[in-house]
Amino acid sequence: MSYRIGFIGAGKMVNHIVKGLLKSPEMKDDIIVTGRNQQKLDKFNEGKGIEVSTDYSLLSECDIIVNGVSSDQTLHVFNEVRAYTREDAIHISIAAGVSIDEMETILPQHKIVRNMPNIAVSVQDGVMVMAANAHISDEDKGTLDEIFNRIAAVAWVEEPLMKYAPSLTGSSPTYTFLMIEAMADKAVSAGFPRQQAYMLAAQAVVGAGKLVLETESHPAVLKDQITTSGGSTIQGVMELENNGFRKSVIQAMEAINNANKK
Repeated sequence: MSYRIGFIGAGKMVNHIVKGLLKSPEMKDDIIVTGRNQQKLDKFNEGKGIEVSTDYSLLSECDIIVNGVSSDQTLHVFNEVRAYTREDAIHISIAAGVSIDEMETILPQHKIVRNMPNIAVSVQDGVMVMAANAHISDEDKGTLDEIFNRIAAVAWVEEPLMKYAPSLTGSSPTYTFLMIEAMADKAVSAGFPRQQAYMLAAQAVVGAGKLVLETESHPAVLKDQITTSGGSTIQGVMELENNGFRKSVIQAMEAINNANKK
């Protein structure tokens, strides 16, 4: 069964989500992106060939509405488009810091979901953390799983945990990019070509994550499989520990948590 998905806004994260969905060709006719600026919409649509429009009334055709605007505009936009959406439509916000209670003041008795995606949805290998209001049924969750599992691992949580989702999933690729860049820089200094260094560092990170997921082993167990007594790897681990690697990651996450109020 196909579901019509209407996006509001043509920003970066909407672009990543749509790119990922379009890797499943059958999704192309089920997506519409709306916004106020036709020129921006046309730019967004380059290479995609989907329907874009400044006419919010087209959202009445949609089963799922994804509000992709910034946090400070989320409630205003929901208020602006609510006259054009069906009562049984699922309303999704991807903005951090906008609570379900706040959205319910604009959309009372409607189905509402908070969704925290990350950038890797564009390559169908992302993460989405979602929380639902009381009007979302198990069937609705199944529908969203069916759609978004094409591009992400989906985790449903209680809303209080949404405050912490950005630091764990939404923002965390940034830490990884920094690590990949640092690894590649060191490799380049040793003589590796730049692109080869990026490829090798990135693939090492991908493989490590895949091992955790597929073996379901504790990361410490996998670490111990690599580090041998008196070996070079444990020396590197000790250097990371001495320089506060874990502490830096935890503090970065805490800083993001503190910046997200809800």
